[in-house]
Amino acid sequence: MNLLKYNNKRVKLITNDDVIYQGMAYFCDADDYETEEDELTIKNQIDNRYYGVANSEIKSIEIIEHS
Repeated sequence: MNLLKYNNKRVKLITNDDVIYQGMAYFCDADDYETEEDELTIKNQIDNRYYGVANSEIKSIEIIEHS
């Protein structure tokens, strides 16, 4: 999945474990951050905390409009 297109967008992301995150997404390139795969860091609007989600952990993701 091309995660770069979600950079600086508000998203709703569901993990393979059915955990839902909703908020601003920031792309983290595997090469730049020395990780095995690309990730998105989400500032979750529910608890105002940051969560890193690896590409392989994402079940679904969609860009959402401001509410």
